[in-house]
Amino acid sequence: MKRRVIITVGKTHSGKTTFARELEQQLKNSIVIDQDNHAEFINTYYKSLRPVQGSNTFKYILTNTIVDYAVQKTDLHLILCNSNRNRNGRAELLSYFHNRGWRRGGKLLICN
Repeated sequence: MKRRVIITVGKTHSGKTTFARELEQQLKNSIVIDQDNHAEFINTYYKSLRPVQGSNTFKYILTNTIVDYAVQKTDLHLILCNSNRNRNGRAELLSYFHNRGWRRGGKLLICN
């Protein structure tokens, strides 16, 4: 089976999660990986580990761990909700999949 990764990118409250959840219902064998869930988890259980200033590297590491697990240990299609509108951040994410054999057009779809 050809696996797909769909990356939603947009401003806060722009409908990324809503779109991702609706897509998950239509795309069999898929999972939504949403950074908002990771932020909520950290804020609920590990608030004292959040960085006082600067970017939330803890959330970034948690997200990467979940994505790594999904890529390496499952056959699921991935729907990534990501508020990272920074071009370099998206390029790094695309590079991650490209380096693991995923190809644009066949398996990658970016929805802005």
